[in-house]
Amino acid sequence: MNFHQAKNIFEHTLNSEARVQKKINNGLLALIDKHLIEEVSQLIRGAIYGGQRVWMTSDLHFGHSNIIGYCGRPFHDDRHQTDVLLQLMRKIPDDELLVIVGDVCMGNYQAGVEIVKQLPGRKILVAGNHDLTKEGKCRLADEGIFEAVVPFLFWQGMKDTSVLVSHYPVAEYFPMPVAKLINYHGHLHQWVKESTDAVKFINVGWDRTHSLLCL
Repeated sequence: MNFHQAKNIFEHTLNSEARVQKKINNGLLALIDKHLIEEVSQLIRGAIYGGQRVWMTSDLHFGHSNIIGYCGRPFHDDRHQTDVLLQLMRKIPDDELLVIVGDVCMGNYQAGVEIVKQLPGRKILVAGNHDLTKEGKCRLADEGIFEAVVPFLFWQGMKDTSVLVSHYPVAEYFPMPVAKLINYHGHLHQWVKESTDAVKFINVGWDRTHSLLCL
């Protein structure tokens, strides 16, 4: 799968996600930078096939106390949630890659920034809808916290398999240009999207894994 094929799948997925305001999805489209996406995708692929660990998670929702009730999280309050999630992340060495597949924090923006600064590792953000303002601006991209902020990533997997990383699970009814696609995604929290003959969906969200995925 090449960049243009991945971009087409991503754009079709955004067009199919009608529950999110159009300005936000347009903001995700505005983050598309071919050179940056290809560079970061190859960085991650090179790390994986070079035997290095790459960590992945999504939908941490730092600062979002209501998510505890919405998703049945095992925390007393938002402070407890933040403490436990940060403790979980501390096992990541500073020289290893951490890919957050969207929705890092909600609520007070500056408080969220201070929390994200405490996360270890070489941080990559694959932006999600809650990482953008209502006007479609990703303010986290300007904070210097992440090595890169991108709307999606892609790389060639084993044999005929291609990999696409996106916050929304891809719209699987889109004609796939590859024999088999693995889609690492978030957005669904604890819910699972059933895989098809064309797409294997892997929900990396914290509410699904209660941990970190190590690629």
